[in-house]
Formats: sequence, C-alpha cells, structure tokens
Amino acid sequence: MSQSCEAFEQGHKIELNVTDLKQYLYCPRIPYYFYVMPVPRPITYKMQHGVQEHVELDRLEKRRGYRSYGLTEGKRLFHLQLKSETLGLYGKPDLVITYEKKGVTQYLPVEFKHTEKGLFTNAKYQLAAYAMLLEEHFQVPVCEGIVYQIPTKAYNIIKITDPMRKHVKDSLSAIRRMMLEETFPEPKSRSRCTDCEYRRYCNDIY
Repeated sequence: MSQSCEAFEQGHKIELNVTDLKQYLYCPRIPYYFYVMPVPRPITYKMQHGVQEHVELDRLEKRRGYRSYGLTEGKRLFHLQLKSETLGLYGKPDLVITYEKKGVTQYLPVEFKHTEKGLFTNAKYQLAAYAMLLEEHFQVPVCEGIVYQIPTKAYNIIKITDPMRKHVKDSLSAIRRMMLEETFPEPKSRSRCTDCEYRRYCNDIY
C-alpha cells in the first residue's frame, strides 16, 4: 500500500493539490497514476509550450489595465501560494486580483487556459477550489472568478456557488477514497483518451 494511503488509515488528511482536483474531474485515472500506481509522466510539447506561454502572459498581464476585469483599479498577485488545513488542499492560482468594494478588500481568482473550445467542467471547479482557498485565507466570501481563454482572449466570468463548493469537497473525498481503496477508476470520457499522455498505461483503451 502506498505511503499516502497508510497516512490516510492513520487518521491524517491527505494533502491534495488543486491540480489533482482538476485532473480528477477531467479523468480520475490521472491522479490514480500519480498517487496509487505511480508511472513516469511523459512531457509533451503541449505541456512545455504551456509553461512558456504562461511566462509570457505574466509579463503582458503586468502592463494590462483592469477594465477587462470590470474594474477601474486593483492590484495583481501572481502565483499566490494558498493552503487550507480544513480542506486538506493547497494550490497556486495563475493570478489573483484584489480590489476595494464598499471598504472591503475583494479577491478575484483568474486562470489562463489555452483552449478555443468551450470550457471543460474541471476548469470551472478548479477556479471554485481556488476561490475556497482564498475565502479561508482572507476570511472574505469569493463569489466569482475568471477563466481567460488565451487563443480567443475571452474573459469567462464564473459564478462560485454553494453547490460548486460542495462538489469540490465531495470530489476531494472521492480522490482520497480512491487512494485508500486503490480502486482503478473508469475513464471519465473515452473521447478524451486520444490526446491523453497516460493512454499508454490504460490497457482497456484502444
């Protein structure tokens, strides 16, 4: 049994990354291959290109105004390290914009995605998880966030609702249960398997 599962059995809450949640909601086999049956993760061109593109976005973002976010002014916090003991979760959003509203500092999480298609559900819940981390860290409600689609330069406002918060918590519990039971999950959607870097390890995918 893996060390993480042993820790779980001893009563410790396994710390998860927000990225684990995003990957689980895309396909639960990805965190399975990372935690339960570790395998080498191929580094694809898309992953390398994404890292370089985020560096360039950080540079350009510092020069961009706040009007695109529906604000007149604010402050940018890049790659803010956040952690929740309550959720057993940590993560680093691409960008957090702080601004004042009625004398109270507000926090707006922003994620950059390289996609021209509609947003996958996992991207929305990734944003919700960052909102929850911000809420616990700064003790203020975070009711919305933004997913910025790089190719189309589209700003998608995502409302953070209580059902979304519950789904984040339920999904974190499901990941930990998978780790504890070492259960090999079904793929989320076989249509996503074509471009998956882990496909070679799935003997039931052809």
